[in-house]
Amino acid sequence: MDIFYICYAISILCNAHLFFYICSLINQSVNYIRYLGVSLLLLVLQHHVTFGIQDTASVAPRKVFFSVHAQQGSLLKTHKTDIVANYYVGLDLRIGWQTDDFQKNIFDRSYRYPYYGIGYYMGNMNGIVLGNDEQSGFGRPAALYAFFGAPIYRGKWFQVKYDISAGISYNFNSYDPQVNPYNILVGSKNNAYINFGFESVFSLPGHSSLGLGFSLQHFSNGSYQKPNKGINLVSSTVSYQFGLYKNRDKKYSRFPVPSHEPTLEWYLFIASGVRMLDTDFDPDKPRQGHRWYCANVSSATLIKINHRRKFGAGLDLFYFDWGRYVIGYRAHENGETVTTKRSDNFALGAFLAHEVGYKRVWLVTNLGFYLNQRVGDDPKKPWIYERIGVKFQLTSRLFVGVSVKAHMAKADYTEWTVGYSLIKDRPLKRLPRNGN
Repeated sequence: MDIFYICYAISILCNAHLFFYICSLINQSVNYIRYLGVSLLLLVLQHHVTFGIQDTASVAPRKVFFSVHAQQGSLLKTHKTDIVANYYVGLDLRIGWQTDDFQKNIFDRSYRYPYYGIGYYMGNMNGIVLGNDEQSGFGRPAALYAFFGAPIYRGKWFQVKYDISAGISYNFNSYDPQVNPYNILVGSKNNAYINFGFESVFSLPGHSSLGLGFSLQHFSNGSYQKPNKGINLVSSTVSYQFGLYKNRDKKYSRFPVPSHEPTLEWYLFIASGVRMLDTDFDPDKPRQGHRWYCANVSSATLIKINHRRKFGAGLDLFYFDWGRYVIGYRAHENGETVTTKRSDNFALGAFLAHEVGYKRVWLVTNLGFYLNQRVGDDPKKPWIYERIGVKFQLTSRLFVGVSVKAHMAKADYTEWTVGYSLIKDRPLKRLPRNGN
């Protein structure tokens, strides 16, 4: 039986590769027809393989699925960006795990039985041209990522769902003063990859399903390499999924989720990172700019209101290695003389915290306010900052994570975090003594 699954997986990958190649040959109709014919032939063979897959009662319910997502979209316009051409295509290959109520997991019930896995993204952004019609485009980037998704609505044959993906991308045509001077959005070949997708899915008889939706994608290096305005894409998507289980046999019970009494958590964490300032970026020598060190110590108190969500507030003590330098630079630009001090490298902030989690993984979002003047390379001297990231619980108290600190959605730097919960899951209600 395993040979059927192997053949099926190979046929999916072959179809995915051919479809991606078709998208890159939009203006070559002869090749388009030729490769479309081969792709349709493989689809027929693929469905013949499907009939060879038999379910057996002696095997535990299968949860693995394969999916292909085709994308077509454009670059979201940014301020002062001259887009001469604006078209891109992409393809996602995924292998995932669909949860059900087999293990009676509280998290799975809370999320209406989510799915997760790993994927590989391939894109063709040479149809996006900035500033000059001879510009070579953004290239053919690819990304390896992890994804998590859950249904918003689930019916017998139809569902609406969302998913979030995050990973590392590579192979961009990054900024280069000679080869690619018009790419003012990304200065590095390797960037973080984030995708938010929404999809309507129609189940087919048997193992398959079809989906229609849209996605928002973001590529950025967290100001490690300038320029770094970031690439933001919006696209429509079409997907095909095949599971090693029959759709009608999947069990999604509607058992109530056990109630959760509010609990208290107090944690400390330290984070550090590096970044390049705009003042240190040399357009003629983009790889030789100076990078500065930054760090922070943070503490937050959270209340866990249910099995998957926490709210709270905290304090940040920031250290910016560039603080004194920026003050001196601004004074020099204005023809002034100023005396800097070591405290100019520090800033204090307070933030509102929100976390939503699945088992050991938690998505972190913070909204912060500087309590004293924050010194940075932004001449507007921002007072508000944001933080979005993910943390992983190594133990019940020890965690590690990565997040992006930003000002008005513009990356300040990437934080690499390690933390510890001094108080964890302490009930807010005092327990009665002696049973009274």
